[in-house]
Amino acid sequence: MSIEKNIQTIICGVIDRETIINNLNQVSIDRPGGSLLYAASGHALFNKKIGLIAKTNKTLLDEFSKELEKIDADLHGIFPCAFPIDDIRYYRIYSRDRWDTANYMRHFYELGHPVPKFLLSQENQAHFTKEIKRAENLSLTSSDFPSEYSGAKALLITPLNYTAHFSCPPSLRARGVETIFLRSSSSYMIPGKLAAISSLLDGVDFFFTTEHEIRALFKTRFSRYRMMLEALQNFGAKTFIIKEKKGGYFLMSAESQRLCIIPDCSVFTVDPIGEDDCFCGAFLGSFENGLSLEECAANASAAASICREGSGFTYILNTFSMLLQLRAELAVQGITYSTISSITD
Repeated sequence: MSIEKNIQTIICGVIDRETIINNLNQVSIDRPGGSLLYAASGHALFNKKIGLIAKTNKTLLDEFSKELEKIDADLHGIFPCAFPIDDIRYYRIYSRDRWDTANYMRHFYELGHPVPKFLLSQENQAHFTKEIKRAENLSLTSSDFPSEYSGAKALLITPLNYTAHFSCPPSLRARGVETIFLRSSSSYMIPGKLAAISSLLDGVDFFFTTEHEIRALFKTRFSRYRMMLEALQNFGAKTFIIKEKKGGYFLMSAESQRLCIIPDCSVFTVDPIGEDDCFCGAFLGSFENGLSLEECAANASAAASICREGSGFTYILNTFSMLLQLRAELAVQGITYSTISSITD
């Protein structure tokens, strides 16, 4: 099930069973997905020395082991839990920023497709079984990292709960991990967690978040986005990567007012699920290859655009390297610079 190699990066996240009706009304039923697989696929486009960490259901491992191996990553850190995990996700895609995770019966009827029975059974089970937990809410500690990954120098944690994000980086740093990359979770980017975010980000090298989550975090403190960004700079991370509502990404250092603005690669969005995780994985994979931060972000923007063009992590893995390179080069050419103080809203 796993492939022996020199592990350079550890990626932590969740594995879901996804059913997606994309923006072209194409239906993908019960395929493996989740933040871990999208991030790992983005990373694999540039660097394949990856070890994966996730807790999942044994049935998922049994059914999708061959598909997981397509990432060409080490799977020692993916292990089944002793209790059931809520891993079924449904998405009806309308645009890059809008999708529905309910009303699946109506959506399937409208397209003339039979409703998958497992979605009905999962909904009934959720009503009567309180013990089932979502994977992103499970605990994650240093003991969950196998000895095979002891030589890793980089860590990427996709959206999990606050405790997992807070506890793992220091212990992994003590074991030799040099670069810590966190992708924010909406579960703690809220006003009630504002005081704790500084401790969470202390010592983090890269923090990926979104304008939407920043505004949600600071909404009771500041009215202007500029003031929110200035406050965020003091929260401990060295570099912030921010997905903007209008498109593109801000690359912001904790020590400078300067903003590097990385453009989106313009594509028709078929399915945006997983694009932020893919971006993070591609950024870190590029960083490990010795590229500048601007080049890393351009590569990541290109990888995210590939993710938006199709459904599932295997779509990312099957992309043409020349297409990815061309989009990254165009993104580099489109990079501009500004300052935080120039933001007017």
